Amino acid sequence: MVNPGARSRRTVAGVLLLLSSVAGNVGRAEDATVTPPVLNEVIVTAQKRSENIQDVPIAVIALSARQLQDSGVTDIKNMTVLTPGLTVTSTTNENSTTARIRGIGTVGDNPGLESSVGIVIDGVYRPRNGVGFGNLGEIERIEVLEGPQGELFGKNNDAGVISITTKRPSMTFGATAEATVGNFNDREISASATGPLNSISAGRVYAGYQKTEGWLNVDTGRGPNTNDRSNDRNLYTLRGQYLITPTDDLALLLIGDYSKRNESCCDAVATSLGPFAGIVNALASVPALGGQAGARGIASGTGYLAFSNYPWTQRVRDMGVSAQLDWNLGGANLTSITAWRDNTVVAGNDTDYTSVDILHEPGTNGNQTDFKQFSEELRLAGKDHGLDWLVGGFFASELLTSTQTLWAGNDFDLYLGGLASASVGPPNFLLVPQLTGKAPGATFVPGVAGYADDFHQTSRSYAFFSNETYAITGNWDLTAGFRYTHEKKTLRSNYNDTDGGASCGSLLRSPGVAAMNPASPEYQFLLGYGCSVVFNSFFANLANTQSLTENNLSGTIKLSYRFNDQVMTYISFADGYKAGGFNLGRVTNPAAANPLAPVLDTSFPEETVNSYELGVKSTLADNTLRLNAAVFDQRYRNFQLNTYTGILFVVTSIPQVQSKGVETNVAWATPLNGLSLSGGVTYAFTNINEFGSAIALFSPKRLNDRISFAPLWSGALSATYQVPLSSSLALRTTLSEKYNSSYNTGSNLDPKKLQGAYGLLNARIGIGAPDDKWAVELWSANLTDKYYYQVAFDAPFQYNQINAFLGAPRTFGITARAKF
Repeated sequence: MVNPGARSRRTVAGVLLLLSSVAGNVGRAEDATVTPPVLNEVIVTAQKRSENIQDVPIAVIALSARQLQDSGVTDIKNMTVLTPGLTVTSTTNENSTTARIRGIGTVGDNPGLESSVGIVIDGVYRPRNGVGFGNLGEIERIEVLEGPQGELFGKNNDAGVISITTKRPSMTFGATAEATVGNFNDREISASATGPLNSISAGRVYAGYQKTEGWLNVDTGRGPNTNDRSNDRNLYTLRGQYLITPTDDLALLLIGDYSKRNESCCDAVATSLGPFAGIVNALASVPALGGQAGARGIASGTGYLAFSNYPWTQRVRDMGVSAQLDWNLGGANLTSITAWRDNTVVAGNDTDYTSVDILHEPGTNGNQTDFKQFSEELRLAGKDHGLDWLVGGFFASELLTSTQTLWAGNDFDLYLGGLASASVGPPNFLLVPQLTGKAPGATFVPGVAGYADDFHQTSRSYAFFSNETYAITGNWDLTAGFRYTHEKKTLRSNYNDTDGGASCGSLLRSPGVAAMNPASPEYQFLLGYGCSVVFNSFFANLANTQSLTENNLSGTIKLSYRFNDQVMTYISFADGYKAGGFNLGRVTNPAAANPLAPVLDTSFPEETVNSYELGVKSTLADNTLRLNAAVFDQRYRNFQLNTYTGILFVVTSIPQVQSKGVETNVAWATPLNGLSLSGGVTYAFTNINEFGSAIALFSPKRLNDRISFAPLWSGALSATYQVPLSSSLALRTTLSEKYNSSYNTGSNLDPKKLQGAYGLLNARIGIGAPDDKWAVELWSANLTDKYYYQVAFDAPFQYNQINAFLGAPRTFGITARAKF
């Protein structure tokens, strides 16, 4: 069998060979006058000041606006094709997006967990990764800072930071327009304008819209879902900036943005059926049970076909304002960034992922998560006799509200009876009615039996930080810094059984259930599902309040040595901190004397890391080759794990996780005029060294102890080639490939959740003006149509069955853009 990654790499090589032949014929006449290519200087702000990337003692990947445009990058998810060591995945809705660097990131999408990889957009920290998933407008650059960055960027950055900078207003008028059409009826349009408003101010506005049909087909069964497509796009974004510079020493930048999405997303497919899938299919196909002859309730191996009788919806609203003041005081620079953000998602889904009506979450305000955050960062920085110094403070106040509703469906009674009885003999779909003496559907009443809980969490964080770089000699630099953080969180939880716990109570009071052997499979399924946290009567009308306070002091020290203007090496130590919090969900302890008793202490402790890194940065071959490398060892304690058991979400801590390895990044302006290459390779062994009590949550059949979403090898390669066709016309082609070795996509490391090694190839070819005033491009993402899992998970209430959220199939289209 041909390896798909090898096949796509041969495709890259073949296209480059063809293009080099074209260049030789088209551009040969002017070769004698061509200026030798060199790399442009890359300026980053990884240390909160503008520096050449080759002078920064941190592993940084910097992506320019041109690189992002050539690769079609508009959000943090599709930028992974350019960044080795970075994975980004989504689950039930695209607001539940998680980024991981070097195999480390937040596992699971419980809103109570903070992000391990921080997202910073225009200097403003975003409380969750999902808010960075969406059209980010006109991007100036993206910096991926690898390893703990808590000292300058704050809490919850113990794996790294993705810092996004958008284009600022210009005092020179300019405008852009762009339109795209593609498969799945993709329609996109965007426009922007910038220019002076008076002699001391300028503005910039951007608007974008996208609408795409879903690429995942859906078998809707008997409904009420009528949408036979899922995973679509329907969004718009508005962004405005106002820059005022009353003097050369003072600048104030105001930014406002608003985006909205109303989509059907994100469904999942069955990848491995459990032993009782026949129960679901019987309910779908047997007329006596309310089914339709020939119908299917669930199936695996169906490609891009999901089963959902209940609609998947996500309505996301994200908005905010910020004000950045930069003031040159003479001997120092004062920076103040004040921001307010509000992110809301209202989502509904078919919880059982079948065309049978077992469980569902209604797509109303009963399933809503809202983050409101006010933040202020104040920095004072300067330079004095070889000392670059910076001191600052940070404050954040966050309000998180989450309402969660889950109901039994029309088929739950019959499903539970069939499942429990089939565990010991022939299925008896009427078992529950026989036990409770109620008609089918009258024990677990559809749309009534279940829960409607709400959570209200406040968080306040204060921090003081400092970072200094001292030039010991002309070759040696010493950087040191610290951050003190005070964090307080308070959670109010209100649990509400929408039927008052009557459904579970009916089972518990049943003489037939009381006569069963508690160790029998029949009893375990009846009570395990029928009195699970969804229907647990002990949660009825229960209210609880919790709070926690944390104080953390973290720091870093880096020593760098510059051999000459071309080569610098550094060694560093840093420790990081990720705040503790609360599990925003229902929690019980199956090992307790009363396994149905609510656990009211749902807190989990802070996560910490000690990181060691040795790196080298070099600019070689007459400034045509940039080669950087780092060896790293990151040791985490109390690593926060969120896992779904098929019944409930469990948040726990793993005593020791270690990520160690080596990474290289390269950029090359090749001797072939117009051809540039960039990419890198990461080897990261990210392993659980000590499980502690969390071992009970992991599969005993796991193949190894590598944490989920942590490929051993990850590589990215991008090739861009521009050749003149005439004085007014140029051909530009970009090929980008991301390769990952195999890794497990499930938090419990079940071997059935393994994703094999694969490569994703993107391609873009276009013609346009050499100065980029206009262009028309053909493009494709996932050109080889690789079928792969984003996240695999235990199917809800379906014993030993695995489902998965898929990555998008091949997409392609044509884009036209113009600049004025």
